[in-house]
Amino acid sequence: MSKCLVKQNINLLEYPLWFQDDRLADNITSAEWRDRDGYIYTSGYKIPVKTDGIFLLYLLLQSQKNNYSQKITLTRYQLLKECGKTISKVWYSRLEDSLNRWLRVDIAFEGKFYDGIKYSNIAFHIIDSWEIDEKTKKLTVFFSPRFIEMMQGKGFFKYINFTEFKQLDSPLATRLYEVISKTFHGRSTWEIEAMKLAEKIPLALRYPSEVIVKVKSAISRINKNTELKIDFSVRQKERGKAVLIFKKLRSEEKNKDHNFIKQPTFDTLLEDEYQAILENLPMGKRKQKSIIQIIKSAYDKSGSDYVIRNIKYANKHAKKNYRPFLVKSLKEDWGISIIEDEMEKLLKVKEDAVLRQEQIREEKKLLTETAKSQDEQALARKYINELSSEARMNLENEAIKEISRINPSIIENLKSESPAIKIAVRVAIKASMEKLALQRLTFR
Repeated sequence: MSKCLVKQNINLLEYPLWFQDDRLADNITSAEWRDRDGYIYTSGYKIPVKTDGIFLLYLLLQSQKNNYSQKITLTRYQLLKECGKTISKVWYSRLEDSLNRWLRVDIAFEGKFYDGIKYSNIAFHIIDSWEIDEKTKKLTVFFSPRFIEMMQGKGFFKYINFTEFKQLDSPLATRLYEVISKTFHGRSTWEIEAMKLAEKIPLALRYPSEVIVKVKSAISRINKNTELKIDFSVRQKERGKAVLIFKKLRSEEKNKDHNFIKQPTFDTLLEDEYQAILENLPMGKRKQKSIIQIIKSAYDKSGSDYVIRNIKYANKHAKKNYRPFLVKSLKEDWGISIIEDEMEKLLKVKEDAVLRQEQIREEKKLLTETAKSQDEQALARKYINELSSEARMNLENEAIKEISRINPSIIENLKSESPAIKIAVRVAIKASMEKLALQRLTFR
């Protein structure tokens, strides 16, 4: 089982790497797709579809087996055979076409790439290049280093069963399999409005009733062809709206009420996923069988995120009697407070960032306005200096009249014996003259 599990970054299960419509993809040579949450998918060639998704997942599996190597060398025969394709010129050509599709895909997250701790902006592509050796005919694919790094997950990942992925004969069932696998990372029930799910997949459907029919059929395929077993139901929210409810069935539910295949146990997971959970335990607790059994039971019920946050809570708060404290924490989900604290800190960081950006915008605006004012003042002064004595005197008299409308005592202040008053009046007259000069320059 573990030989077929491919580690996937959860962000790239949440958002599509490939699309549903084969005919549309073959007829469009470039496209951009934007999710409302800030995911931007750009293709400079034909859009990848499920076949391309199978090829990519297989190549990722080979990279994973080779310590996440960015360079993968294999025969095209091997790749096509393992992906369930016939060995023919048609499929050799289709494989090369697939590599060209992935070569021209660019992906960006606008503040929506989540690594389990924080959100960030990120942009990357899938593969850097590929080549076929003229003598050996072997295919070499060079992955983007950033893409391979993200596929390692860093604690925020889910495993996809390659065998199950390729044998699902429906693109919709396969894409839904990805979305549900991600969604049940840390929970066992998920609810979403029908049209929101259509946007997420994405599906070009207009009505909830259409989505329900399609999803129901896809869930049947998933239940039949994979070890992921889902109970699917619908709740009518209001006219024209429906909520889809997905419940991941536990082992006992599968065996008792359904003719489902038994789910793999905790121990069948790849070693690094197992270690990702155990490494959160204090060093002296990692080999205690009673604690391991507690963790296995909690994982089967609630998922890795749930277990890890409650281990962290126990590590922080258990002064003594670690084991019973951990049991209570897992039972009551005391660790949710850690997530809430982290979210509060994240929101504070975001709020501070928004305030800082607003401050920067205001500072830039002020600098721009100041620079503009200085430029205008320089132009006005140049205009005044180039006037004849008579024209300058006329401008000054006009400026005094303008000021007198606001402050009739200006004439008397000109005759004042106080040096300070005289200076203030001359500054006001000069400013008024510059204002009039700018008006004349504007209407030239």
